[in-house]
Amino acid sequence: MRRRHSVIPRRAIFVGVEGISDRAFIRFLERYCERKRLHLYLDVKPAGGGDSVTVVETAARHISKRSGYSEQLVLLDNDRIRQDKKAGRNAEFVASANRLEIILLNPNLEGLLLKLHSGQERRQVRSQDALKELRKVWPEYDKPPTADQLDQRFGVSDLLRVAQHDEHLQKLLEILGLI
Repeated sequence: MRRRHSVIPRRAIFVGVEGISDRAFIRFLERYCERKRLHLYLDVKPAGGGDSVTVVETAARHISKRSGYSEQLVLLDNDRIRQDKKAGRNAEFVASANRLEIILLNPNLEGLLLKLHSGQERRQVRSQDALKELRKVWPEYDKPPTADQLDQRFGVSDLLRVAQHDEHLQKLLEILGLI
């Protein structure tokens, strides 16, 4: 009699993002999840730009067509969400109404990538300066980055170091099971 191997089901997590740079960051994280054999499926949906409310609305439309997600997240730039609030667009309200949890990139993805460099983890930069400051420590940085480039540049130890100083990154890593 043949012995059957049991297949561990993958936990599905939805992640709405603004664009392809953010998608590359999530794919980079997904590689660490695979290496740790966490049995996750990250369904990443880029909105293709727009303000924070547009990103959340795009994510909400996507999840309304599917079910079975254990978590429903949306990554937003912290600087952008504040600007949108001033303009009367409240992404937090739209996310809450659609049961989406917001994970903020502080101040944005380039600012987070800057912090992933050793010695930069506590660095606070303005969003308009983040790309310029990132290129000082990573002159070859090209936007949008690929998951391969991020994987070659950073390790899980960089993520864990920064998460000690960034509650949103820490929350994301906890949800994924990397912490």
